[in-house]
Amino acid sequence: MSSEPKRKSSSSSNSSSSTGEGSRHYRGVKKGPWGKFAAEIHDPARKGSRVWLGTFDTDVDAANAYDCDAFKLRGRKAILNFPLRIRSVDPGC
Repeated sequence: MSSEPKRKSSSSSNSSSSTGEGSRHYRGVKKGPWGKFAAEIHDPARKGSRVWLGTFDTDVDAANAYDCDAFKLRGRKAILNFPLRIRSVDPGC
């Protein structure tokens, strides 16, 4: 018997393998049944209510929209999809 503790397997395959194409999952981005990607963010100033950012043709565009608004709302404390990209471009997005 090994002395290593048993580890639970991660369930991260649920969201990415359900489409069958190995899609990426970004924070604040959902894929709609119509094939486009929707971006939304929770606004702490509005008691955590969701703010609609729009629909986009690609998941990367939707993730960039989320990053821009997250940086505006939370500043340097924001958790971003592309942290190096947002800080290297104009803070006005």
